[in-house]
Amino acid sequence: MNHLLSFFGSFSAAFALTWYVRRFAVGKGWVSQPESDRHVHSTAVPRIGGVGIFFSFCGITVLLLLASEVFGLRLGFSLHRWLGLLGPATLVFAIGLYDDFRGTGPFLKFLAEAAAAAWLFSEGFRISNLPVLFKGELPFYLSLAATIFWVLLITNAFNLIDGLDGLAAGSALFSAIVVFVIALMGRNFFVSISSAALAGCILGFLRFNFHPATIFLGDCGSLFIGFVLSALGLASSQKSPTMIAVAIPVVACGLPLLETGLSVLRRFLHCSGRTSECHCAWM
Repeated sequence: MNHLLSFFGSFSAAFALTWYVRRFAVGKGWVSQPESDRHVHSTAVPRIGGVGIFFSFCGITVLLLLASEVFGLRLGFSLHRWLGLLGPATLVFAIGLYDDFRGTGPFLKFLAEAAAAAWLFSEGFRISNLPVLFKGELPFYLSLAATIFWVLLITNAFNLIDGLDGLAAGSALFSAIVVFVIALMGRNFFVSISSAALAGCILGFLRFNFHPATIFLGDCGSLFIGFVLSALGLASSQKSPTMIAVAIPVVACGLPLLETGLSVLRRFLHCSGRTSECHCAWM
């Protein structure tokens, strides 16, 4: 029941908010022209679709938490656990939104993402074991470094593939479903309810992102989604056996990682076949 409320509530909210954000952005002229080879659209399109996803995700979590307090709805986890995710996720959303409007360099974005990852680590979302490389639990500094690396990798993987109609959001929906199924089987209700809410938000947004897309995620959306999925992957792995714990995040986010690798390879081959004056856009 909780999962259905989470999914359909977030889907309805994201559908309505994305429609409103698109209309408002067009009216204000908050649109971007296609400027790089990643963007196949030929007309100006709003790139702040993540606003609807962010507020839908936060809204449904707040409503569920209120329902748990007022009506005694049993969620299976504490308020602190959700705040430990929403706090750093809001930081990532904010830096993405700032970049969508004002523009910022990659250094500032990576710094904010690393700070958010360290915040996640302090809240208990972390990589504790790497059985292929180390025996037993990782030392503190290695666990922190591995966690930050994982979060940066997944967050920016989704950011890199945003720009093609439905690609980033479709990949994120697939990853959210995988995380949901694994968490539900492992009775990890924090991850299953959170991933159900995220999947609903993404599906509501996808209605407007299919070809021809009338709105894109933007950095605020792609960074937020990637960050939340990286965190849920970590949280999902923490209640699993060691070898499975390592595999869960990789399997869940394998599609965007594969697409990112292929995208980088295509651009490298494209540049290597041109003159020395070639300047490809990597970010």
